[in-house]
Amino acid sequence: MAGARVSAPGRAAPPVIAVALISAAALAYEILLMRLFSIILWHHFAYMIISLALLGYGASGAVLTLAQRAVQQRFAPLFSAAAAAFGVSAIVCFVLAQRVPFNPLEILWDPRQPAYLLAVYLLLLLPFLCAGACVCMALSCFRGMVPRIYSFDILGAGAGSLGVVALLFVLSPADTLKLIGALGWVAAAVAWLECRGTRHWRQAALLMVMANLPLLLPQAWVEPAMSPYKELSQTLRIPEARVVVDQSSPLGLVSVVESPRIPLRHAPGLSLNASAEPPPQLGVFIDGEGLNALTRFDGRQGSLAHLDQISSALPYHLLHHPRVLVLGAGAGADVLQAHYHNARQIDAVELNPQVVDLVRRRFADYAGGLYSGIARCMWPKRAASSRPARNATTSSRWRCSIPSALPRPASMRSPKTTSTRSKPCRTICGTCSPAGCWRSRAGSRCRRAMRSSSLPPPWWRWSDRASPTPGPGSP
Repeated sequence: MAGARVSAPGRAAPPVIAVALISAAALAYEILLMRLFSIILWHHFAYMIISLALLGYGASGAVLTLAQRAVQQRFAPLFSAAAAAFGVSAIVCFVLAQRVPFNPLEILWDPRQPAYLLAVYLLLLLPFLCAGACVCMALSCFRGMVPRIYSFDILGAGAGSLGVVALLFVLSPADTLKLIGALGWVAAAVAWLECRGTRHWRQAALLMVMANLPLLLPQAWVEPAMSPYKELSQTLRIPEARVVVDQSSPLGLVSVVESPRIPLRHAPGLSLNASAEPPPQLGVFIDGEGLNALTRFDGRQGSLAHLDQISSALPYHLLHHPRVLVLGAGAGADVLQAHYHNARQIDAVELNPQVVDLVRRRFADYAGGLYSGIARCMWPKRAASSRPARNATTSSRWRCSIPSALPRPASMRSPKTTSTRSKPCRTICGTCSPAGCWRSRAGSRCRRAMRSSSLPPPWWRWSDRASPTPGPGSP
């Protein structure tokens, strides 16, 4: 009887729904931190979050090993407290981590920077410690139901990973952070109801009321503060420069900057002897980095004369009316360069559909119909909606010509079908197999024989210092 009480404290069923909720919140928080670190610092530090989450879960197991008796006696209060602590620490620890003066650019000569990095690491460790404690408590106290608990844990983690990606298309990272904090309080309330029953609904209702507090926080408190050393921060130091568009998604934070007082001029590789200056431009940044110039185009190619005076214009002087494929087109600077040099076909590929939408719709008049009339722009959504193709060379979105002298891929060869109405080619020329009829419609000569009679035999049939001989089937 004592063993049964230990394996099921308070009631027979474990709080599996609460485990699923806290797992979903923890995985969503992990992915959100990767997005936030890409905005605040650089994407290289986003991968630190994976090790941070693993350390938090491992540390929670070590802590609970030292407090097994207390967990078994007070499972419901401790589980709810740990879930609520996750909801609080997910927001508070992130806000405090932003206040730490950590600058990775000074880590080599400033001895305080490693300590600041450790402080950031420990602060962001606490939410994963609380989430891992909830899962560990459920597994240790309900040892006879480990498969059921683990299945809900995995389902919740998968739902949280997919759900946060969908939320980031709708909500900003700051709003998503507040929602994840509220989810921790909801998990605490659900755990209390699952363990204590509906007769203790007042405590659960109080926890649900507390879940609304993170949603009421001011936006400025949880807004990610970008590093002052990123390109966007440096650009905004220009007098009267401002952000006119700010759109966020899992693919990045797209910011469009205009500077009416001091015009932006972005033309990398421009010759020092250039006689033409770029037209007015807007700066397009993704996560505060990777400046792309959205150039104003009024339809006159003369306004793009500076594109002929940069180093990337060399291929256009070597080719005559080429077909151009621009990978990572961004705001379309390379597309305009190809258009200026009279490329007969321009295909642009951009992975971020938000950038394409800005150029095609929001700034369509400013860009002069760059992605609607000048170039065919392709992005993942359009590629997914196009009909499937066997390979890249036969796709309706990708066109590639294959020289007839080269062997065609196996996936593009015509399938051989057995013809029952026509006589096998072997009776005519002896070159084709009976399984496939290559005979022409007139029935007089085999297609393969006609082709081999006009082409020399392969090199391995040539004799030393002898001229090629006609192939089989020649007249």
